[in-house]
Formats: sequence, structure tokens, C-alpha cells
Amino acid sequence: MLSQKYELAIPLYRQEKHLQSLGVCLSRQTMSNWTIACSDKLDFIYDKLREKLLLSNYIQADETTLKVVDTQGKESRSKTYMWLYKNQSCDNQIILFDYQKTRSSSCPKKFLEGFSGYLQTDGYNGYNKVDNATRIYCLAHIIRKFFEVIQPILNDKEALERSRALIGFNYCEQIYELEKDIKKNYNSNEDFYDKRYKIRLKKLKPILDEFKCFVNEEVENALPKSSLGKALEYAKELLPNMYFILEDGHLEIDNNAAERAIKPFVIGRKNWLFCKNQKGAHASATIYSIIETAKANNLIAERYLVYLFDKMTGIDDFSKFNFEPLMPWADEIPDNIKKK
Repeated sequence: MLSQKYELAIPLYRQEKHLQSLGVCLSRQTMSNWTIACSDKLDFIYDKLREKLLLSNYIQADETTLKVVDTQGKESRSKTYMWLYKNQSCDNQIILFDYQKTRSSSCPKKFLEGFSGYLQTDGYNGYNKVDNATRIYCLAHIIRKFFEVIQPILNDKEALERSRALIGFNYCEQIYELEKDIKKNYNSNEDFYDKRYKIRLKKLKPILDEFKCFVNEEVENALPKSSLGKALEYAKELLPNMYFILEDGHLEIDNNAAERAIKPFVIGRKNWLFCKNQKGAHASATIYSIIETAKANNLIAERYLVYLFDKMTGIDDFSKFNFEPLMPWADEIPDNIKKK
């Protein structure tokens, strides 16, 4: 049931109909109650994963909207949000979802309390309130702004050549090409991140310098409310913090990994459309977190869930329970749960 909804994006009402076709009478309300009960058990695993996430020195974050029905059974007019946080690590990967009623800066500030390190996001200022975080922005969002300007004239060669937005777009392309070459030539090296750090200092910094000068000059002459003016203002605001990427070869130039991580939730949302209440939204956040973290650590999510429930059955006091063997990267995880 959990795997079908949260991994395969099959809503409970479709599962209900499928079970009815098999002669099984199981209502969606019962399955909904079971889902919330399961999430309550998984909260303990979620909390341990969050503790370990906060020990990371590099976190990527993103957020998306979520419809939740209010207490009168009507769709709430106010937007609620599902936030995503993930560490950017080759080992012990963690992906956590956090449901909140607002997009307020207090949400990431509270969730990431105790974190100290690099925080990579889009340009949303709400993340600026996170204490002890060095903000890194996303090059993909910068290039997207310039592409939106040149997209209508892609088939007009003369207009495209005259476009100032094309210059900004090409600076971003140069950076992506450099990153692509580094991965192609050194990705198999044990000292890849050190190599990338050194090459960036030599080749990426000059591109950033030129790009920054171009933006600062062009923004003075562009109409502020034009699409070009908005793209230049956006780049001007974000580019200074892009220089932090030069400090550590582990840092990425964009936040695409977080956007990919939040995609399973977005796909599921298209199918089940909304959450019936806030308890359901919180339950979804917990279960999505466990499933996506399991997948990121190369586990078969459904088998991992069964394993967790089996190990936690009969435990009354979780404060004294050792969760380390249950972590998705633990050596104690059975081989039949790991993907070949």
C-alpha cells in the first residue's frame, strides 16, 4: 500500500478499486488511517535521519506547493508547502521532506537549526534566515532566466545575434561545458574533488569574473521591468555567492540534484491531487523521506519498509532503541534488500 502510493504514485482510491476487483473490501479511509499509523512509527527513523543530515557540511534544498483540505472538508485557499532537504554526499545519502503550512523563512530556519555549512538553493530569500549557513545559488536558475529571453527568437538568427541575453546565456554555457569536461576527464580519479577544486580556481574564476562584469554593466542600461532587465537583476543578485563554489570541489554549480529529488513527490501530487488533512500531509512527508532515502542508498524501498516495521514491532520505548543498524547504509541491512 505505502509503496504503491508513494513510490508508484497510485492514489488510495485507485488501490481501493483494484482491491475490489479482486474481491477484497478495503476502504480508502482504512488505508488512510493505516498510512498515518505507519508514519507515526517511521517518525523515529525520520528524526534520526534529520540528526545526521544536520551534521553534513553541504545541504541542498527546494520547496513546492501542496493542496490540503481544511477542517470543513473544503480545499484551503492558502498555499501550503512541501520542503525538501538533502545532503550532497556519495555515501550515506539523506533526502527529507518537511510539510509546512507556509513558505515563511521560519520553516528552513527551524528545520536546519544546528546546521553549519553550505546551503544551496534557488534565489528565494527565505533561506537567508538559516543561521550559520553559507548560501550558494543555482546556475540552472540563472541560465533559465536568460533562456526565457532568447527562446522566442531562437529561429531568428539576426535577432538572436543582437540579443544581449545570448551573451549571458553563453557565459552559463561555458561554465557547464567546463564542469562537463572536468567530470569526463577526472570522474574516475580518487582525488576528483581536489582536481575539480584546482581546475575551477584556474578556469572557472575568470569566467565568473567576466560574467559578473558583463551583468553589472548591462543591468545599468536595461529596462528594469523587461525580461532582459529581470534576468540581469536576478543574475546580479546571485552571482556574488556563486564564488563560494571555488572554495570546495565537492560543491555543485547548480541545485539540480534537489530538484530531481523532489520530482517523485511532484509526480505523485499530479495523481492524488491533494492531502485530505494536515495529518495526511505530515505522513506523506515522513514516508516519502524514508522511501526516497532508501532509493538513494540503493535499497529496494518496499523491502526496506517491511524490514523497518519488522524490527520495530513490539518496541515500547524508542528512546533506548539503537537505530544505527536500521539506517539505510548500515552493514546490518540484509542483502535481499539491496539492489544488485
